[in-house]
Amino acid sequence: MAGELLENALQPCLPSQRLGRASEKSQLRQHFRQVRQELDRSLISQKVVAQLASCPQLLAAKTILAYVAFGSEVDLGSLFVLFPEKQWGIPRCLPQRQMQWHRYSSAELIPNRRGLLEPSPHSETLDPTEADLILVPALACDCWGRRLGYGGGYYDRFLAALPDPNVPKWGIVPQACLLEQPLPQDPWDQRLDGIQTEERFYKTGIP
Repeated sequence: MAGELLENALQPCLPSQRLGRASEKSQLRQHFRQVRQELDRSLISQKVVAQLASCPQLLAAKTILAYVAFGSEVDLGSLFVLFPEKQWGIPRCLPQRQMQWHRYSSAELIPNRRGLLEPSPHSETLDPTEADLILVPALACDCWGRRLGYGGGYYDRFLAALPDPNVPKWGIVPQACLLEQPLPQDPWDQRLDGIQTEERFYKTGIP
């Protein structure tokens, strides 16, 4: 795992400087965006999908909440094609940083104001409480399940409101974005139960 990335990401900083958590996260986001730009996204996505496609928990799941990849995110699109019999849920961003879930249909994806493909408001909705598994995008994760997102708070709000906290929640990141050092965490940040990279699956644990 990328054990030294967290320390390197916060350089240059004088030892006496204490970054506020928001500033620290902002600096880390910038760092990991740069890290991911240098990776082979296509190859990593293929390997992640291959790992997930042989995972018993995913194979047993009937309803899976996932995402449509944007920018340097790991692309799970071929997973939807491999398992068309499953109900794949894709989020649509709403005001107040909420999300509405819809059944995946490539024909009904439209770009939002930020260029992110998401379901049409008129496409079939899906009840997220039916989910057997949730695959969560992230810029980076640590091995304790802390997640560095994009700063919008959409997933933290959604995961915090889940009626069943035992539904597995897995972060999807390249191996280069999985840290052995703890990421900064705010009280509202939601932890993940596992992390899937192109190399393997990591079950997380709270120290």
